[in-house]
Amino acid sequence: MSLRTNEAGLAKLRSSDSIQSIELSQNYKGIAQSLASLSDDAAPASSAASSASKIKQGAWGYDAIDASKAQTAGYTGKGVRIAILDTGISDKSGLKISGGTSTVEGVTSYNDDNGHGTVVAGIIGAKSKAYKGIAPDASIYAVKVMDKDGNGSTQSLAQGLDWAIRQRMDVINLSLSFPQQSDAVQDLLKKAADQGITVIVAAGNAGTSEGTGDTLAFPAKSPETITVAAVDSGLKRAVFSGTGSSVELSAPGVDIVSTSLSGKYKISDGTSMAAPFVSGMVAVMKQAYPNLSAEQIRTALQNSAVDLGASGRDNLYGYGMISFDRLIGKNSVLADRPESSTPAVRDASTETIAASDNSITPKSQTNMQNSLSAENGTFR
Repeated sequence: MSLRTNEAGLAKLRSSDSIQSIELSQNYKGIAQSLASLSDDAAPASSAASSASKIKQGAWGYDAIDASKAQTAGYTGKGVRIAILDTGISDKSGLKISGGTSTVEGVTSYNDDNGHGTVVAGIIGAKSKAYKGIAPDASIYAVKVMDKDGNGSTQSLAQGLDWAIRQRMDVINLSLSFPQQSDAVQDLLKKAADQGITVIVAAGNAGTSEGTGDTLAFPAKSPETITVAAVDSGLKRAVFSGTGSSVELSAPGVDIVSTSLSGKYKISDGTSMAAPFVSGMVAVMKQAYPNLSAEQIRTALQNSAVDLGASGRDNLYGYGMISFDRLIGKNSVLADRPESSTPAVRDASTETIAASDNSITPKSQTNMQNSLSAENGTFR
């Protein structure tokens, strides 16, 4: 719970044996994570022929991880629930939003008024003719924990995580960063892991051009999260990508096409873009291998990664770049083949969770888009 009090009230709370911990909520802004900036609109959602080559170029990342192999086999993330804790998701992008909530103070709608969350969501769930997301049939939930300027607080993040846990999400995507660790948030990350929820976090854009030092922030350093670095089309570490011993995997994060606030396509850079590639892959794996635990999925991601940089796990690429080639089909590192293209998990694709309560009701398809302009944002 959250509340406002004075020093006397705080002292009284601290004296109570029934309260485990008390933490001051910190408001964060001006965090240097906005290298994930977007270029001008690549093309309208109708895909203008003059911009077709630019969109194709921006789709290199989807090809690099062999996303089409999973989709050809019939695995599209159907029945898997993904919570995107970000700036919300726009209702004008063409994405189907299954529900959501806002934990930003004074903001009741989870509609995106910044653009960042919409870009992240499009990498997972887009179904356009121009390109398909990694898990286009997954059920995506917009959890707005950052405002129109990309600013957030430990309170909004903690409440967003709590909501995602209570709503039984399968995957949580965190393309965001906080400069200080929060015990309350860390406890929730552990709770999510204990309940079998896979939490994916961007490594951040504070890396040095040389790739030296530990430049990861919170929650990228949490052992409960899978931290994702960014690579470019040459499969080299993006110059901005965060580095450190907690980097676990790498994914495309430079010149990536995705959806935006206005319904046009955008080309984006940043580890914010790399994280949803992994979140989408986890959704596909959960559909293809419904009996695997979260820990087994994490191990499979590690074992199937394409080794980059120094041999073995390293601080720049982790275990390497994700790829469906060794997860789905004859080259799978898993002993068992996918059971069928029909998910054994619940089908949440026609459900929505209202922001005001815990009820589930039918919801029709919605749309969305925007330009990411948050030089002072708390996202990566």
